[in-house]
Formats: sequence, structure tokens, C-alpha cells
Amino acid sequence: MKQIWKYKVMGAIEMPKGAEILTVKVQDSFNVCIWAKVDPEMEKESRLFVVIGTGHSFDDTNKEYIGTYIEGPFVWHLFEIKNK
Repeated sequence: MKQIWKYKVMGAIEMPKGAEILTVKVQDSFNVCIWAKVDPEMEKESRLFVVIGTGHSFDDTNKEYIGTYIEGPFVWHLFEIKNK
């Protein structure tokens, strides 16, 4: 049985293995959250996320795009850092 769980975006996040990220949004003031479809029975693993601002340079090696969100006048892009 699957459930949808919410996590605050803050670098490394512990979530059940195989969790599928559904979306990233700002909830309330400056609380950036992701929602993921999870199997709560699965063992947990640490997953690493990074936020990159529009116009900023970055190395996209091992980064998977998750989504974009707007926070005031800023547009941010969330990526997950993947192992090789």
C-alpha cells in the first residue's frame, strides 16, 4: 500500500527506498516542500537535494531535475544528486 508523504527541502532527506518525488512547492512562507509517493514498509535511505537559482552556473553531472518553484521575486530549481 502506498502513501503520499511531505518533506521539507533541506539538503539530505531520509525517505523510504524507491520513493517517487511528485512535486515541489512553497507551502506557507518560505517552507519549500516536496511530496513523494512512498511505501512506508520500505527501509529508509538518505537522498540529497540541491536548489539552484535561475541564472546561476552549475555542473549538471549526476543531477536529476525535480521541479521549479517561485519564492517572492526568485525562481528556484530543485535537483536530486544521484550516485554514479
